[in-house]
Amino acid sequence: MKIVGFPRATALALIGLFLLPALAVAQKRYIAFGDSITFGTGDATSRPVSEMGYPGRLDDLLAARGITATIINAGLPAEATPEAVSRIDRVLRTTPADVLLLMEGTNDIGLQVSVETATFNLNRIAEKAENQGLQVVHASIIPRLPSANRDADNKIAAELAGTLRDLAWDKNRGFADPFEVFFWQTANFATLYIGGIDKLHPNAAGYDKLAEVFADVISETDKVPPVIGAFAPPNGAKEVSADATIHLSLYDFGKGIDLPSTRLVINGQEVGALVAGDMQKADIDFRPTNPLVGVVSVSYRSRDLANPANSVDRPLTRFIIAGTKFLTGDINEDGRVDGQDLIALALSFGARRGDPRFLRAADFDTNDIIDGVDLAALATNFGQKSF
Repeated sequence: MKIVGFPRATALALIGLFLLPALAVAQKRYIAFGDSITFGTGDATSRPVSEMGYPGRLDDLLAARGITATIINAGLPAEATPEAVSRIDRVLRTTPADVLLLMEGTNDIGLQVSVETATFNLNRIAEKAENQGLQVVHASIIPRLPSANRDADNKIAAELAGTLRDLAWDKNRGFADPFEVFFWQTANFATLYIGGIDKLHPNAAGYDKLAEVFADVISETDKVPPVIGAFAPPNGAKEVSADATIHLSLYDFGKGIDLPSTRLVINGQEVGALVAGDMQKADIDFRPTNPLVGVVSVSYRSRDLANPANSVDRPLTRFIIAGTKFLTGDINEDGRVDGQDLIALALSFGARRGDPRFLRAADFDTNDIIDGVDLAALATNFGQKSF
């Protein structure tokens, strides 16, 4: 919803005071729109079809919190955002509602649809809903299991979460953050998944958790700390300028950011970064007074204004300064040849190019096999620092 005639900070404050309670109390019908994870694939077979997935649980969770709501499950298995842009027209035409809960993008990753394209499509879906008078709550996707064939490290899923946070804030939309809750706040999120050959779908406990995430947003229960949006330099970047500005956008869609507690940490040391913005969005910038060298690791610390506060202290990005030279054997390029590099080589020892175990970074003599020559090269520099 747009509020015209007020500064942004004032408008957001008014939203917090008036709009969200109205969302929880007055708006009764919610369309849960998404793919198979919205539909409920993998849920307990004992549940009736009408109660599958997070939509089938959400009305009961809200009722327990004093909120009466009708939840319409508009999930469609195997759908990616390009198809969803078209399907939303029919759903909106045939399903009167007040709010769209929009969680989609998992299949885009599998189909190698870019994050930019997926975000564009999700914004188009949201705009179509807003044109019909609905409010929109964007949602990040849940993470993928470490055994997934694509994005097993969840870098793409995390990037999509960040761009959707940027989008939701920019468009004054709501935001639910399953990625944050599953990936960062769950000790072993794999226990929330079917497992086996399925790397994507929650089990019954996972759908319970997912429903709770949406219920928290609707009922204004804040359990999520400040989360990241855009940042630079990107994770894994190489040839970064030694005087590059480090930037981070930090969001809180709940009670707001505790700005005085917000810190940027570089290579384990807090730095005097410039923190600007307000409680909903803070921009953090740091330009080094002395040139950065080698491998630079950046993390951030913050908390929100909830009671009790939700705190965060986690890695953000790791990049390599231009001109950095690594010793032979420094497979993970962390600036030293150590046990981690030895383990990486051992796991690929004997593998030839084309073998799934082959690790190009461990083939120091580039003869397409990881062998004793490579092991000897690593051993020569074992315990040494690259810079």
